[in-house]
Amino acid sequence: MSEDYYFAETKPIDHDSRVDAGIQECLRIGSGKSFITFAGAGSGKTYSLKEALEFLKAQYAEDFSRQGKRIAVVTFTNNAADEIVDRVERNPIFAVSTIHSFCWSAIAGFNEDIRRWYLKKIPADLAEVEDLERRGRAGKASDARKRRIIRLKERMNWLAEQRSFIYDPNGVNSSHNALSHADVLAIFSNFLTTKPMMADVIVNKFPFIFIDESQDTNKDVVNAFFGLQESKSDKVVIGLFGDTMQRIFGGGEPELGKSKPREWTIFDKKMNHRSARRIVGLGNRIRSEDDNREQFARDGAVEGYVRYFLLPHGVSNKDEVEAKIRKVMADVTGDGDWVDTQSKETVILLLEHKMAGRRLGFDAIWDALSKSKKIRDRIAEGENAELKFFTDIVSPLAEASRKESQAQLMSILRESKSPLLEASALDVNKDDPLALARSAEHAFRKVVSHDKVSFRAVLEVLAEHKLLAIPEKLQSFVSISGESEAELKSDPKEAIQEVAAEPAEEDDSEIAAWAEALETDFDQIRKYKDYIDDNSVFRTHQGVKGNEFERVMVVMDDDEAGGFLFSYEQYFGAKEPSTASQKKKNEGGETGLDRTRRLFYVTSTRAKSSLAHVIYTSDVTKVRENLVEKKFALHDEIIEF
Repeated sequence: MSEDYYFAETKPIDHDSRVDAGIQECLRIGSGKSFITFAGAGSGKTYSLKEALEFLKAQYAEDFSRQGKRIAVVTFTNNAADEIVDRVERNPIFAVSTIHSFCWSAIAGFNEDIRRWYLKKIPADLAEVEDLERRGRAGKASDARKRRIIRLKERMNWLAEQRSFIYDPNGVNSSHNALSHADVLAIFSNFLTTKPMMADVIVNKFPFIFIDESQDTNKDVVNAFFGLQESKSDKVVIGLFGDTMQRIFGGGEPELGKSKPREWTIFDKKMNHRSARRIVGLGNRIRSEDDNREQFARDGAVEGYVRYFLLPHGVSNKDEVEAKIRKVMADVTGDGDWVDTQSKETVILLLEHKMAGRRLGFDAIWDALSKSKKIRDRIAEGENAELKFFTDIVSPLAEASRKESQAQLMSILRESKSPLLEASALDVNKDDPLALARSAEHAFRKVVSHDKVSFRAVLEVLAEHKLLAIPEKLQSFVSISGESEAELKSDPKEAIQEVAAEPAEEDDSEIAAWAEALETDFDQIRKYKDYIDDNSVFRTHQGVKGNEFERVMVVMDDDEAGGFLFSYEQYFGAKEPSTASQKKKNEGGETGLDRTRRLFYVTSTRAKSSLAHVIYTSDVTKVRENLVEKKFALHDEIIEF
């Protein structure tokens, strides 16, 4: 087969201009033409979104300003929202927000409806925790579950009367009336589907709604918007922008672009303005096993480089080996920056955060928290509320305390609304209003100044001295005022009988994950924060969607990753798919191979000019054969190292 097959065709830079023109044809109130724009890697998705917004501004700015209407732009992350706000020059006609903030703005004030929703939900949550406790073992996780049960019952009692509710986007507020991230999405989806008045309010306020990164947006929310468009097609135009091949997280709508949405206008952006021809060609080949969408490289794009380095499992000096691989890439490409790990245009992608954790020193906290399916995605994004409490508040407070920086300490305590700065605490000693806060900070400094201190010890001193408000889920791990030991401790004989009566079952709840995580070293939080803030050459496969780099090295090592959501060994033919995976495939469900294929696409298409895949495998020969058979690699692109 000709080598030309492996290199993408090229097209003029304006090849996709017809897509932007087609989108603008939909942007008329009453058009009934809601749409979804599929935009693959490097296709200029944000550019198309900006063009649509500029078109609407020119058409409707004056009328909407007079009528009190706005154009909603819903994004997946705060960073994405900030980028769009900058691109539209902060024009007030655009309401740009994250999906959580948008949903909260819609349900805020529906206090009685929210109260009734919780009165239906909490009994189910309570039954789940009680079931876990019946089947679980005695220990810290059990103690935490018992506290969780107490708090759920307290909240049910609190909900017996009319209440008002708030939403803290940082997830730190732990009061009874504070809504969680997940609950905001669930309540919005339910209300938009069941309450006609809310649908009327939204379409009257937002005649145009755009949802960015729609493939990862919570599927219940997306489906609620589908229902809104169907019932109000003459009053609202909804535009989705995304790429199903870049769906990374589990909460997205898997049928987007397949069976959903129906009767919407579909646009495909065909260009890849980012990558060299060889890299675009590889992306096309990967997609041929999924949705078969193809992209073109830009006229004048360089050929670029792709190399596969195959290594057997059991390599002990991985850091040294991977450094040598980067040297080979420098020689192959003539690009000396391949060996410069400080270069912002060079990145090493790892399958799991735990691989970076082992290299950088935060593996214990990561391994513990990632055992919870409920929070795994949010810690991958650095967005888990409880972990953000430690990264964004406790860690800076500890640093300021160790430095005895009074100004910084007071700034953090004020911003985090420390209970010790409330009027009631300050009035305890009118001669020295800050006496309690000063005493608490001294106790805190004593704990965090130790070389080895656990998250639990730090949390306990914060709670004991009321230095900070503790997030609700972490409250389960500190003593409740007035609780008795008898309420928390199971009868040892009962525990023994329980273990003997049934096999041990892994507790996959958030409670069990945090029970384990809190026993690990607090010093990890600084290293985790540096990593999440991209102050390292290492990134994860999942964490670079939307980013681009001149040089990308992808490390694929299922053994070291230790995960179960992805399997490069199966994807590259070194292992047969599991029985469960095969059953899911036969039933038409999503498998680990589907997720791995999407991840392989995302990582491969981050590179602009050169790409190195480092594959640790149990069967080098089979992987080599599979790479050639799938037409992912030419023979001379594979190097057994």
